[in-house]
Amino acid sequence: MSKISIILNVYDPTPWQRHMTMACLATIRKFTDQPYEIIVVDNEPKFPIRDEYKVLNLDKENVITNTKNQTAYYSYNQGAAQAHGDYLVFMQNDVFCHERTINKLVEYLEGYDVAYPQQIPITRDQVNQLRVNEIAPFGWRDAGMLAITKEAFKKTGGWDDRFNNLLGEAAFYKRIDNAGLSWTCQTTAIITHIMAGNNLMKDKELYAKQMDKDAKLLEEYK
Repeated sequence: MSKISIILNVYDPTPWQRHMTMACLATIRKFTDQPYEIIVVDNEPKFPIRDEYKVLNLDKENVITNTKNQTAYYSYNQGAAQAHGDYLVFMQNDVFCHERTINKLVEYLEGYDVAYPQQIPITRDQVNQLRVNEIAPFGWRDAGMLAITKEAFKKTGGWDDRFNNLLGEAAFYKRIDNAGLSWTCQTTAIITHIMAGNNLMKDKELYAKQMDKDAKLLEEYK
């Protein structure tokens, strides 16, 4: 069986966010079937990832440490460059897996190049409606997790790391479309996503500035 590379973007400026990362990692370990590897890209770490109960089992060689906070997309590209798996799963640290979430998601890569999970159960008819929605083909899928084959990822050219974890998913899906790749959402791999569980959302003025900047960048993709 081909290995899955789970690439986790982490930025924890507060203790409670570090706790969220540890909980995120614990759900991966509990609910994901081997073989897989976890690559943690830790941005400007201020607090240790504690593992007193030896359940996280991080490989030090698979922990990339940045001395300053990078964009999520820069981190994703870093992790992808180090990945050994045939399947890449990009994940934010405010996402919690359920039973075989990642395995179920990767199973869709047998028929598609890209797959992303749902946060609530929906029907296949609802999935099809999402695919023809005017917004969906240009992005705005779930930002918390995305699975893609390594071969397909190379064709996209990677994530555009100029974006600030706001509209970068829309830009990446445009790259997916431009590369002629197929994508799907699905009805079996469900996640719990604490959306916007990051420090940026606390500063509304900064958030507005970043959104304006990213919106201008997104114009390049239209």
